[in-house]
Amino acid sequence: MSNTLQWRFRHFNVFSALEWHAMLNMRSRIFVVEQRCPYQDPDDIDPHCWHLEGLLDGELIASLRIAPPGAVYEEVSIGRVAVAPDNRGQSLGRELMVKSMAYAQDLWPNHGLRISGQAYLQEFYHGLGFTTVKGPYLEDDLPHFEMLLS
Repeated sequence: MSNTLQWRFRHFNVFSALEWHAMLNMRSRIFVVEQRCPYQDPDDIDPHCWHLEGLLDGELIASLRIAPPGAVYEEVSIGRVAVAPDNRGQSLGRELMVKSMAYAQDLWPNHGLRISGQAYLQEFYHGLGFTTVKGPYLEDDLPHFEMLLS
């Protein structure tokens, strides 16, 4: 094993069925099972999004999606930020966000960036330059804050 982390950023349309299955498997393990939050993870937004994947020796260990302006908010939106439990504590969440913020700026320059972040991650997002503009509110029975990149 080489322990090589590879980042891959691509649109929903280019995923194979097996690759998309891996994405949904990881997201449901984290957002539905681990967080004990029954909700519909695959939604009508995914097909419009660009997805950033972190692969360790070919295995998906981190991901998020970037929704274009108008898909979720008027601004670009980042969501479904996930790092596999065995790979936490290595700053992968920060690396995911920094890379995705740069990708979003490249794809949609001069558009704002708005997120709905879980409340326990509010300071993490503040450290990336986001400012809280709304909340707390419940989203899928979990407290969230709406934030804008300042």
